[in-house]
Amino acid sequence: MSEIRRPGSVAARVRLGRRRLLQGLAAFSMPFAGGPGKARAEPSVGGSEARPKEIRLAYQRGGILVIAQQQRVLEKVFQPTGVVATWKLFSYGSPALEAVNVGSMDFSSSGNTPAIFAQAAGFDFQYIAAQPAGDGSEGIVVLPTSGIDHVGGLKGKKVAVAKGTSSHYFLVAALAKVGLGYEDVSPVFLAPSDAPGALAGGDVSAWTVWDPYLALAEKNLNGRVIAALGPDIKSYNFLVVRRSFANAYPETVRDVLHQLRPIGNWAQSHRNEIARQLAEITGIELDVQRLAAERANYAITPVTDDIVEKQQALADLMFKLNLIPKAIRIRDAVWDWRE
Repeated sequence: MSEIRRPGSVAARVRLGRRRLLQGLAAFSMPFAGGPGKARAEPSVGGSEARPKEIRLAYQRGGILVIAQQQRVLEKVFQPTGVVATWKLFSYGSPALEAVNVGSMDFSSSGNTPAIFAQAAGFDFQYIAAQPAGDGSEGIVVLPTSGIDHVGGLKGKKVAVAKGTSSHYFLVAALAKVGLGYEDVSPVFLAPSDAPGALAGGDVSAWTVWDPYLALAEKNLNGRVIAALGPDIKSYNFLVVRRSFANAYPETVRDVLHQLRPIGNWAQSHRNEIARQLAEITGIELDVQRLAAERANYAITPVTDDIVEKQQALADLMFKLNLIPKAIRIRDAVWDWRE
């Protein structure tokens, strides 16, 4: 990996935007006006099952969990019963899953690929819900000066990507779509906080990433997306739970899902409202937040047989490419969400 030069002013704006985003999300305290409120069905809290003293949730800057955290949905339901919901912000799925594995978090969101890497590493978690990724919400971005206008132009080039993330998978899939192999590019494994500087400084030719980082690169770096999620390349995000937590408190897991599902459905039809509120809280420009919100999918579903098959095919591909150390069986890690 080449030494990363200090980013120019455009990359600094992306970095500043990211800092504001993380700080703002960590400080959420105001509810979204017009949230689903009473539309949520009542859970089974207070049933015969013993309840945990605390529910610990790892969330990221996008997706359904950040909305639930900001609206204090779980607090309103569980705190009257003595159960405390606590939240911790993570930059992406891999460290969040690590926290679940070591027992410091109970629930997390994850892209498709981090969950596969985690399962292959022996992490003891279960998939509890799926969330189809929105078209356009993940892609490969280049600068206008790169001279690259299609994925085939990446051959022999350095491409920034966060290792073991959903973007890692997207890079593989996008290359395969144009007849290239993973070995035809030189991946440079960078966290989302480091990649903008590398792209702006010329240390990499492209960056594969998800929203809102993709939207930030488009708006603040004048980036051009040469491939994105769509009809030909689909992806899923997931909600996961620590297996020992699910074994001890299955009703609590169902209650959490019972609250999250209507939040996701509400968010689907309130994208502008979400974008405006996030822009005010995080300091990220409204046009960036609106672009990310327009492309997002917030609705969650049970992990169906079809989704298991798609995730299994991805796991098999990761093993074939020697990106994970052993073959895994996805179904072994799927929790039964019976509604």
